[in-house]
Amino acid sequence: MKKVNIGVIGGGMIGEVHIRTILQDGRANVKWLTTRNKKALKELVTKYSIKNSSNNYKDMLKDPELDAVVVATPPFTHLEIGREVLKANKNLIMEKPLAVNKKELLSFEKLAKSKKDLLVMECSARHARLQPKFQFIKKIIENGEIGEVYHIDHRHLTHGVFVEYNPKGKWALDKTKAGGGPFMDWGVYDLSFHLGLFDDKPELKSVKKFMKTNLRKDIKTDVEQHGAAYLEFSNGLTYYYERGSGVHRETANESVIYGTNGSLRFNLCSWDSNEVEVNIEDKKGKINKKIRKVNMSRHKGDNEVFASHFIDCLLGKTTPLLPIETAIKNMKILFGILN
Repeated sequence: MKKVNIGVIGGGMIGEVHIRTILQDGRANVKWLTTRNKKALKELVTKYSIKNSSNNYKDMLKDPELDAVVVATPPFTHLEIGREVLKANKNLIMEKPLAVNKKELLSFEKLAKSKKDLLVMECSARHARLQPKFQFIKKIIENGEIGEVYHIDHRHLTHGVFVEYNPKGKWALDKTKAGGGPFMDWGVYDLSFHLGLFDDKPELKSVKKFMKTNLRKDIKTDVEQHGAAYLEFSNGLTYYYERGSGVHRETANESVIYGTNGSLRFNLCSWDSNEVEVNIEDKKGKINKKIRKVNMSRHKGDNEVFASHFIDCLLGKTTPLLPIETAIKNMKILFGILN
């Protein structure tokens, strides 16, 4: 079988992740790498034996043999580069977030709709719908074990901030370049997971929120460092959503889903505990608590599985678990929280 030819724009931390996982899949070549960082370009081209490279991504787009392009650059560059990729009629995978403000998002939405013959994807299925916990929990809900779901509670607070995890990502301290703080960094995954449990049918009705910034005295930023939102949806579902990065305490990344007959408590990420606490009320009104374990032994890793899913979509073997229309819908919810 002929291998798919993919180009990667961006030679930072996540750009290298895409290169590595695409090559590990074995069904695709990384034919091009472009990045403005000359040192990173030289190192990655040598490390992964990439034949074509440039400091200008437009050189890549002239290649008629290129099937798809991965955009792994800072968020504030996404709209401009995405527009050029689609104008060149290349299939596109865009790193999250799609845009840094609602105006840019609407522009990207219009652009994506005009290219229905191309595959356009973004990455927030990665830590959400492509890992075993998602289908495990979705099945419990669909089986009606906890009754009708009426409320979701999700919170995750850390003292650390993005730039400490990725020292090259200083753009993350500037809202005009990043779009936001922890809500923008992780919100796409949280919404992908939680709203995907209900087939993305809930429609946002109202938002109440608070946001605090500059909680860390040693880090100056205009992105939120602690915030929470109370979301109401048209079907009656409510969602308390709290995230923090730079907060003066640590709170585990935990979700609780409440139904009319019981509840579920779990840690969302694939690398956290595989235990799901299931609380069910019996006919006598007693709560029976059971711990069920998700089989994670065959999960190759979120990034690896995402690369395989992307290539499956390119080969026409499946359709995106998170369509671009749904990714845009979730981004609109996030901008409703942040702005």
